[in-house]
Amino acid sequence: MRAMPEPSEAPPLIPMLRGERVWLRAVEKADFESDEVPVNDRDTGHFLGVKMPIGREGAAEFGQLMVSQQGKSVFSFAICLPGSRQAIGNVNLRDLDRENGSAEMAIVVTDKALQGQGYGTDALNCVVDFGFGEVRLERIYLHVFDYNARAIRSYQKAGFQTDAVLRRARFHRGEYHDVHVMSILRGDWLALPRRRAWDEAVAEQGRA
Repeated sequence: MRAMPEPSEAPPLIPMLRGERVWLRAVEKADFESDEVPVNDRDTGHFLGVKMPIGREGAAEFGQLMVSQQGKSVFSFAICLPGSRQAIGNVNLRDLDRENGSAEMAIVVTDKALQGQGYGTDALNCVVDFGFGEVRLERIYLHVFDYNARAIRSYQKAGFQTDAVLRRARFHRGEYHDVHVMSILRGDWLALPRRRAWDEAVAEQGRA
């Protein structure tokens, strides 16, 4: 009788949504359950727009809402580094308007050691690819505060343009601030000269 072949090692899973530096997975309630709620950090909360501390129960309730509404009114993803399932942040499409093909994007890198290093822009590209390539959106928009210059540069790098400036629309830390409304259209996305989140990563192409 012919000997049975030895079982081969299963190939590693290839993420559906993968950037150059991060990959996205569906959020889980556990991602929001921790003794220290990341958005309670003074700087992270400042740029995200959180005005008061959030308790662990409140964070868990928000996480449960994200999970229960996944694929209905929101698409929420944990941002992870290659080879890890540990979330370093969150990115989502919310307020889905399927009739008109639009959704609002929100993103935060909660690991302070990784902020300002391009991980957020990479994750942003991934979720934009998902919105246009899978949900058939025509427009993805966001709101960003005038004091968050770093985020504005990131959005511009990803192809977002300013639609309007809501003057003195936000009161924070004793002062009024402008709120920028930015968006990217499907046509803008199609013109971007970059790989898509479902394409082979550069490292995978060079491994063959």
